[in-house]
Amino acid sequence: MDERRVRKFFHFTENDLLANRRGQLSEPQKRRLSQAARAEQASARSSAAILFVVAAAGLAIGITIGSIAPAGIGRILILLLMGILWPSVWAGKGVQIIRAAKVLQEPRLRTASGQVRIVHHGEGEYTLQVEGLAFDVDGNPSGAFMQGDEYRIYYVEATDEILSVDDAISKIE
Repeated sequence: MDERRVRKFFHFTENDLLANRRGQLSEPQKRRLSQAARAEQASARSSAAILFVVAAAGLAIGITIGSIAPAGIGRILILLLMGILWPSVWAGKGVQIIRAAKVLQEPRLRTASGQVRIVHHGEGEYTLQVEGLAFDVDGNPSGAFMQGDEYRIYYVEATDEILSVDDAISKIE
C-alpha cells in the first residue's frame, strides 16, 4: 500500500488514523461529519415538509371528493384511499427521512479488516469490498490499493463512508 496515495485518496492524516486506531474520531473528522450531518438534516427537513404537504393535499382532496361522491362503496373507497392511506404513506415517508438524518448526528466508527477487492462498475464508478461490505469510492482506487492485499478500513456505520485505511493489521491485533 502506498500510504501517501491512500491518505490523499481518502483525505485523512496520520492523526486521523491514530485516533481511528484508538476507536475514536479525530477532531477534524468530528467537525466534518457534524457539518455533513447538519446539511443532511436541513435537506431532510425540506424533503419531509414537501411530503407532509403532499399528505395534507391528499387528505384534503380525499375529504372533498368523498363528501360530494354518491353514498355507498365509492365514497368509502375514496375516503379510505385518499383520506387515510395516502396521508399515512406520505407522512410516514417524511418521518422516515427525518429519522434517517438524525442517525447521522452521532456517527459510530466501525472497522472492517480483510482482503480488499476492487470492483469497477463502468463509467468511473468503483467499489471496495472488504469483509462482505461494499464501500462506494470516488475515482479509481487502483493506484492506492493492491487487489487482494489485507487492510483495515475505518468507516462511519450509518453512511459507510471510509475515514481512514490501515495496512498494519498485524501490528494492531
